[in-house]
Formats: sequence, C-alpha cells, structure tokens
Amino acid sequence: MPEERFASDWPFPQRLPLGTGWAGTCTALGHEGVRPSEEELKSGCNLGYAKTCPRLPPERHADAVRFALGEGRDGILRVLFSCEREYLPVDHGELLYDTASGSWVRSHDDPRVQRMAECYVQAQGARRLGVFVQLDCETARSG
Repeated sequence: MPEERFASDWPFPQRLPLGTGWAGTCTALGHEGVRPSEEELKSGCNLGYAKTCPRLPPERHADAVRFALGEGRDGILRVLFSCEREYLPVDHGELLYDTASGSWVRSHDDPRVQRMAECYVQAQGARRLGVFVQLDCETARSG
C-alpha cells in the first residue's frame, strides 16, 4: 500500500507503474503492515511481478496493476487501469477524477487499487498536468 514517495537510483522512475517510486506497507494476507526493505521496494514492490517476495500469496487476483491517463474533459480526468496476472490482463476499467473538487467520481472497489490510482494521479499531475491533484498520498496512512 503506497504511502510516501521513495527515491532510488532507477534510471527512469517515471516509467514505474505508479509514475515514481513509493514506500508503504504490505497488504499480503498474514503480513499486513509489514514495511518492505529498501531492496524489496526496488526489486519488487515498485515493479509488479515480485515473484521473489516471500510474502507473495500463491493465490492472488493479479501480479501487477498498470495505469494510464485518459482524456480529461470538463474537469473530469479518466484514469485507465489494467490488472495483470502472469503478463495477461485479468481486469481493466476506468476511474474518474474531478480535478476541480479533488474527489473521485468513480473509484475502484479494491482499496489497494484505489490507493495506487491516487498516487499515480498525483505523480502524473505533478509532472505533466500542473498542480491539479489535491490528493495527499505522501502523508496518508491507510494500510
């Protein structure tokens, strides 16, 4: 569960699934709240497909979640997502973010995916869209 930005020596951090590196807590069943080490964050958590992680549950919906910004119209930003399992899509959809009110018009049912979407939008907003994002991913602590 991403909570704060995590700077590392990635050559292109903007290519990471959430648009930059993040630190936070594990949400794997039986390991909730565990804080991954710096090496785990660099080699797995921030990349998806963390198959070497000892906490990775054998039964899981997805191995990775990918996001992309869709078109923004009338103050509503489309955030597209795709959940992957063994490099194939298993779920996809569209979330909607109201840039004027700083709230989600359509959010994801899974709080983990929703949290990732919030941090992705914040990272993309800071880099590409100006300061429109009112989300505070860096100080939130929702584990």
